[in-house]
Amino acid sequence: MMFRVLFIFVSGLFLMLSTGSVTARTMNGNDFALYFSEAKDTDERSAVFEEAKGNPHFFRYLQIMEMKEQTVEGREVIEMVAFEPASLMDISFTLSRSRSMQLLKEEPESKLGSALALTGKVIGVDLKKNTVRLGSVIVKHKDRLSPAIGKELLCEVDSKALFYSYTAGPRFVGLTYKDRDLLQYREKYLDNGSPKKWVEFLEKELARRDAARNQGEETP
Repeated sequence: MMFRVLFIFVSGLFLMLSTGSVTARTMNGNDFALYFSEAKDTDERSAVFEEAKGNPHFFRYLQIMEMKEQTVEGREVIEMVAFEPASLMDISFTLSRSRSMQLLKEEPESKLGSALALTGKVIGVDLKKNTVRLGSVIVKHKDRLSPAIGKELLCEVDSKALFYSYTAGPRFVGLTYKDRDLLQYREKYLDNGSPKKWVEFLEKELARRDAARNQGEETP
């Protein structure tokens, strides 16, 4: 019960986390699953489903329970089942978009027990299996398994999200969460009044790291 109260409390945070990733028409998938699971009777469940049917929903904290790679009509797909914690329902879907499947393989590689945040259209509910079926699924980012207590930043769950930006130099430069360690050199350049050198340093270091990552090498 305490978890559900916490979950509802932080549901308003989803829109802040999904800024730039989820359109205004996208609904809260975790809320849909929770409301459906707590519906009192068939009529109430039908009303909740009809409102959600065919609309894109944004789900967070989905724990991967099943992953199966298949070939369908010559295309590689991944059949997945994930656990939605607030409703205790399963969410089933098929990944076919190359970018989404590639994201699963990026470090840390997604596996059974890992969590995902994704969007998908609600296309059905199997009451016997206690499962929501989604279509047109796009993986947005790797996620945590449960809501954070207090303020949560997108960069904490998506290493590619913007963590720091500098606009006072000759060119805009930004750092993602995974490159935040470069901020340790900020005082070295800015305390000496060198915005240009700070920007040049960041650009050069980021270019070096990107080249190393593209070759599969580790960066400090």
